[in-house]
Amino acid sequence: MKKSIVVYAHIVFWIVLFATRFLSPVFGSRYLAVVEYGYINVFITFMMPVFFYVGYLFVMKINWRSKYLTIGVFAALVLYLALFLLSKKAFAYGIAPLSSFFLWTTIGGLFRYFIDWFKKKNDVLLLEKENVSSKLAVLKSQINPHFLYNTLHNIDALIYEDRDKASKSLEKLSDIMRYMLSDTQTDFVDLQKELDYLSNYLALQQLRLKSERFLHYAVNGDCHGLTIAPMILIPFVENAFKHSVDSTAENGLVIRIDIQHGLLTFVCSNRFNPSDTDKEKSHGIGLENVRKRLSLIYDKKHTLSIRTADSVYNVNLTIELNAH
Repeated sequence: MKKSIVVYAHIVFWIVLFATRFLSPVFGSRYLAVVEYGYINVFITFMMPVFFYVGYLFVMKINWRSKYLTIGVFAALVLYLALFLLSKKAFAYGIAPLSSFFLWTTIGGLFRYFIDWFKKKNDVLLLEKENVSSKLAVLKSQINPHFLYNTLHNIDALIYEDRDKASKSLEKLSDIMRYMLSDTQTDFVDLQKELDYLSNYLALQQLRLKSERFLHYAVNGDCHGLTIAPMILIPFVENAFKHSVDSTAENGLVIRIDIQHGLLTFVCSNRFNPSDTDKEKSHGIGLENVRKRLSLIYDKKHTLSIRTADSVYNVNLTIELNAH
C-alpha cells in the first residue's frame, strides 16, 4: 500500500471520529430529552459487541476501490442530510450511535487484521517447512529407479527398432532430469516449463503402453506470463498411471488442461480395477502432500475434487495462477 494512502486513511479516520464525537452530544442535547439521550447511550453500550464483530467479520473483506462502496457512502450522506432537513430529532437519533459504530468497527477490523497477519506469518513458516519436506521427497522421486529403469529399458529396445525415436526419447528424459534437478528448486516456475515437463513425462510413459488410444492428453489456452508451483500436477498423473487398468483400453487415462484468464483447470480421469485400490500409494510427494502444498501455496485460490464413480477415478483441480 502506498504511503500517501496510509496517511490519507489516518487523516480521514480522525476527522470522522472527532466529527461524529462532536456532532453526537451537540445534536443529542439540543434535540433530544435527557431521558431519550440516556436510552440511546444504553442502547449504544449493548450494541458495541455488534459493532465490533461487524468490523471483525466484514471490514477486511471490503473492496475499497469498489464503486458500490462509493455509492453506499454517498447514499448514507444523502440519508443523513434528508433526516436533518426533514426532522432534527430523527437526525439526532441517527447521529448519536454513529461515532460508536465507526470506532468499534474500526477496532474490530484492526483486531481481525492482526489475527490474519499472525496467521499468514505462521502459514509462511509452515510453507517453508513443507517446502523442505517436499524438496526431499522430490529428490527421492528424482532418483527413483523404477521409472528410470523402465524408461531406459524401453529406449534400449527402441534403438534397434527406431533410432530417431530412441534419440528423441533420450532428449525428453534429459529435459525431465534437468527440470527436476534445476528448475524445481524455486517456489514458482513458468507454467510452460511445467507443461513441457508433463508432456515429456507422458511421452516416455507412452513407450510402454500397449495401445496409442489408451492415453488422451489435451492442453487449451494461453499460458504466457503465468507461473505455477513446480510438480504440483505430476502426482495425480503418477497415481493415475499406477492404478489404471490394462493399457489396451481406449481412453483408459484422460488428462485435460485448460487455461483461461489466469485460471488453470486440470482434469485427470483413469479407469481402475476396484480390487487394486488398497495397494500402496505411489512414491514421491504423494497425494496427501499435494493437498497440503495446495492449501499452503494456493489458500482460497484453488479447488480440488477427487471422486470415484463406475470404476473411474476423477481428479478436478482449479488454480488461480500467479503472473510474472
